[in-house]
Amino acid sequence: MCLVALTLVALALAPRPGLASDLFRQGEEAFLHNRPRDAVTILEQVVVSEPSNGPAFLYLALSYEQLQMHERAVTTLRRAETIPGVDRSLVRFNLGNNLLRLGRTEQAVDAFTAALDTNPFSSRALLNRANARIQIEAYESAVDDYRSVLEIAPDHPQRAEILRMIALLSDHIEAERLAAEEAERLAAEQERLRAEAEQRRLAEEERLRQEAEERRRALLSSVRDSLRTSAGETENLSAGRESIDTLGEEDFDISN
Repeated sequence: MCLVALTLVALALAPRPGLASDLFRQGEEAFLHNRPRDAVTILEQVVVSEPSNGPAFLYLALSYEQLQMHERAVTTLRRAETIPGVDRSLVRFNLGNNLLRLGRTEQAVDAFTAALDTNPFSSRALLNRANARIQIEAYESAVDDYRSVLEIAPDHPQRAEILRMIALLSDHIEAERLAAEEAERLAAEQERLRAEAEQRRLAEEERLRQEAEERRRALLSSVRDSLRTSAGETENLSAGRESIDTLGEEDFDISN
């Protein structure tokens, strides 16, 4: 059964205002006979004159949806959500559908979640939330929703498709997990190789530093040895000159 048909069943069971106006019945009839433009024209008047008529807001929102006027449908459903006694689970479910068509997927997920808060056993809201979660790549959550659908409705008319989606998503999730583990392993290996290369670089820098330090010390030692040798030669030369001077004085003594 299509979503509009399911919505109509829910609306048929929904409580009506105490005295439904003739105008409302005309709008309802136009909607039920697939005349959404006529329904919109009539029901827009009804929601003004009967602001507490929850079914009128729902019919109007569904008529907007059929006419691809999803923004207006969203606005109307948000208004309907505030009406006392309205089926909020149904309102929020249809709100999620229109948000999906507007491409506001995350908001749609929130709307379906709100519908489930009101009615946790709504397999329709679970199924649509699962489909929406696939669009935002929340695959594990989508699998949980699909499984919940089959728990609530084991004989769901889309059981085969749901099981196929669970299998496909489970395979994808496992493949993603393995890919993530491999990426993590490669990253760790690259980090290990980088660390080893850094250690080798630091070790080579230290070796070169030590060699340079040894050359510097060797040079300083050579310079010191050279300075000591030069100093010794100077002292010897000075001592020789003193001997010569003394000998000269003796040889040429005037008194002799």
